Amino acid sequence: MSIIERISTGVPGLDDMIGGGLPAPSLILVSGDAGAGKTSFCTQFLFKGASTGERGLYFLTFGWHPEWIFEFASSYEFAKREYLGRRIRVVELQSRIERAIRMDDVLEAIREAVCCEIDGAQPKRIVLENVSLLKDVLRGDFRRFLLNLSSLVKEQRIVALVTGEAIPGAPYPADIAHVADGIILLQNAEVNLVRKRSIEVLKMCGTSHPLGRYSLDISARGLTVYPGL
Repeated sequence: MSIIERISTGVPGLDDMIGGGLPAPSLILVSGDAGAGKTSFCTQFLFKGASTGERGLYFLTFGWHPEWIFEFASSYEFAKREYLGRRIRVVELQSRIERAIRMDDVLEAIREAVCCEIDGAQPKRIVLENVSLLKDVLRGDFRRFLLNLSSLVKEQRIVALVTGEAIPGAPYPADIAHVADGIILLQNAEVNLVRKRSIEVLKMCGTSHPLGRYSLDISARGLTVYPGL
């Protein structure tokens, strides 16, 4: 049997829980409510790759400006300014989405960036923020878009993190979860009048992993998982 290739998340404690890292290739849903750490998780994932020489893409769908990414990440020790624009490229998709007539227009914009070399190498890691917001734009084509995105990820042998807000009454967007190869749930819940962050691996293809919630901390070092708690 072939051994599944894995790449590190860059989050201390998490790789040990999932067999050494995220399966490659794979499409991973990172879900959670506001303030749970989704953007921090994705940023840490990209900078981890950059620190080992891998190339990464950060796709912005709505509401962010490319220059804000480093401003946001600069509070973390892992963020190195020299990686942005060289090993990590930020791609603004909002203008392409607003002009899109068909689902294929959005997918083609992603494909163009994924298939383009960054500083002499193909991207290995990509992040697509707020993918669930595309549902309002693509409507009936949203599920087909997700299936085509999953195929593109496998074709290019990359690991893609997609983020989605948890909706009332459900821990994650079900339509994205059905297509994803893995689901990581981040929570920022109030327990006995105290806010506590946690992480839960609900699904990870080809991986034996512990079930249940585990303690998560966000500090200047980024995210850290405590598997025993």
